[in-house]
Amino acid sequence: MGIGEDEVNDAEWIEQAVFTSAVTGRAAGYQIVAASPGIGERDLRELAAWGPSHDALLTSTPGAASINFHPLPSGAFCVSRTTPAGWEYSGRGGARVYTQSLVVPPAVLARFSNNPFALVRAALAGGSIRVHDDPPSRLTPFRLSGRALAVDRGLLGRLLVHPGPDWMGALVQAALGSRTLALIGGPPAEHIIAGVINCLPPECRTAFSFSTSLKFSSRRPFRIVALAHDAEEQRRAERLYDVTTLRITGDVPAAWMPVDAWPRLIQRAMQCRRTSLLASELSKSHLDVDLAGLSALGLELLEALEASLLDGPSPDEADPAPCVSATESAPPSPPTATASQARPAIERTQAHAAHARFEKTTLPTSSPTAVQAPSGSLKASCPAAQQRLSQLDDLVRESIYGDAESLRQLRSLWPLMRDELGDALQARSREAYLRYALAIWEEGMPPDRLRNPERAVQTLDVLCLLSDER
Repeated sequence: MGIGEDEVNDAEWIEQAVFTSAVTGRAAGYQIVAASPGIGERDLRELAAWGPSHDALLTSTPGAASINFHPLPSGAFCVSRTTPAGWEYSGRGGARVYTQSLVVPPAVLARFSNNPFALVRAALAGGSIRVHDDPPSRLTPFRLSGRALAVDRGLLGRLLVHPGPDWMGALVQAALGSRTLALIGGPPAEHIIAGVINCLPPECRTAFSFSTSLKFSSRRPFRIVALAHDAEEQRRAERLYDVTTLRITGDVPAAWMPVDAWPRLIQRAMQCRRTSLLASELSKSHLDVDLAGLSALGLELLEALEASLLDGPSPDEADPAPCVSATESAPPSPPTATASQARPAIERTQAHAAHARFEKTTLPTSSPTAVQAPSGSLKASCPAAQQRLSQLDDLVRESIYGDAESLRQLRSLWPLMRDELGDALQARSREAYLRYALAIWEEGMPPDRLRNPERAVQTLDVLCLLSDER
């Protein structure tokens, strides 16, 4: 999408530098061989320190590339692309590693929704990123027109199929909770890391430096990296450098199932194929949202998502996730988390104070006297089943009011009741109990309409359980 001529003229310059192996008047070997004049000395030293040298790429096959991103001392950001480019001049063998770094001002990166992948695509399309066989000693800065949407729904659609909603929630959970997260296996690391970036509000994305295909190095302390299939290297990284490794294969390990509100939002939105809702929310400006406030925003949007589901199962009409026929093979998608895997331990700090900052989605409201128990309108096939419906009424209410034993019993009774009710009554009962749970939550809301975060967490646990269709 283009921008106006005035905006192009007012855009800030993007400086650039090339780090590779060469013989120059200053030195021989890996060094900054070319740079534009607007890069300060501190940023130049940082670019040299992070520059990848011989054998730094995970693979040196033709077409291999690593997209890299990290902050610079000046406040600008380095967005770089590393590729193999010919052979080492020294004759020691192997491909010459060539890195072109773009020094991007914050305002320019913000135009691309703080998504380095979107900026690289625009720079490649405009011919601003390319390999110089013989780089000039002095490069020129350039302007980059255009902008990017907050979310690449096409990418999220592909990741919805593989590795799937549970893995995407787990990846966001791990990225938020790790000093350095190393990814092993799964779809291409570039797709996975770009997916994680797309699952974060633009205001939070610059906190996540990354490399998609450089070997792990302690002198390049990226926050998210890809790791080779080398058991010894994995053990060394974990033991010496506080690296968390995540092998993306099979089902999500229980320890990595989403716990915090934001990762649970990502998992739930993808499970319900509501990536359009996610894209819409991330397109809004939440200028006061940082990583510390992410749980509060996640809880707010989870409430909105669960409320929207009461309108019926209406997945994104134009969701770009590919369809796979019965005769085609596709990577398996991990199963949706069962009700017993619903976690009550959403991060609760800061949530209450933060609610007033975010735009509210109106939920169905009920006065205390209007809360009708579903068992009164749902007629089961036998007295025993009707009695269990009455028991469900009590368990739902007590669970929302914080009774842990009632929630445990509800997790056992609800799946049994779904099977007993039959298909016709099952759909009606699910909708009735979802509305009942929300009405109970609204029933206890104080006059100032500020939502109690602890009650909201308990309500979300019940809603997740009731909306599970398996």
